[in-house]
Amino acid sequence: MTATNFAFLKQHDPVFFQLASTAERIFAHDPNTTLGKLLQLGEALAQDIAARVGIDCEEMNQINLINAIHRRIQLDDTIKSLFHTLRIEGNKATHEFQTNH
Repeated sequence: MTATNFAFLKQHDPVFFQLASTAERIFAHDPNTTLGKLLQLGEALAQDIAARVGIDCEEMNQINLINAIHRRIQLDDTIKSLFHTLRIEGNKATHEFQTNH
């Protein structure tokens, strides 16, 4: 496997590593799929945080999950904004089929 900027994620969760490294690897060839993988990464990270702080997220969509996490632990505004950016841009890429680098 080629070098990745996300090897550090392996120690936290193999799913985080797989999603991030796949997004990185395919960026040049398929930015649309990259955004889809980043959307999934944001969802996986939010679900992990929710589990750690005792939020049942089984029936929650991503926007409600991000907001619930924020209410529980007061996410830094930059982190909250990044979660929302991943959600918005990932959804655009998924539903509009075309993304520019």
